[in-house]
Amino acid sequence: MQKRRDFLKTSLLTSAGLVAATVSPALADDNKMDSIFAYSQNNEGRWKGKSGSHAPVITIDGNKVTVETKHGMSEAHYIVKHSLLDSKGNVLGETIFFPTDKKAISTFVVEGKYTELYALSFCNIHDLWVTKFSK
Repeated sequence: MQKRRDFLKTSLLTSAGLVAATVSPALADDNKMDSIFAYSQNNEGRWKGKSGSHAPVITIDGNKVTVETKHGMSEAHYIVKHSLLDSKGNVLGETIFFPTDKKAISTFVVEGKYTELYALSFCNIHDLWVTKFSK
């Protein structure tokens, strides 16, 4: 029975080590956030040609950050949500949309200066899209 326990412990530790070795390098590079978890203007992935209507467009006016996804809104195909995150993944704001909304536009008040912010736009068909910017 002890040999079986030792075997299971060793197997689990080895598996965990292999997973950590595979995942850690990707997660260690903060610049990869916009390509690991989401599609972007520079990484359209399987949705090649869709960034123009899915990647969030950012406009900054003082402490107001406007996020717009230039995408039609219909029952069958629409933008579900915008989120604004800082570089640590803290949510600074979010807006939920409905298929009946005319446009996917959000305005967030962001106090202070940030070297990295991430605007996320989620489409019900074409997944999550991100635009990285600073304020």
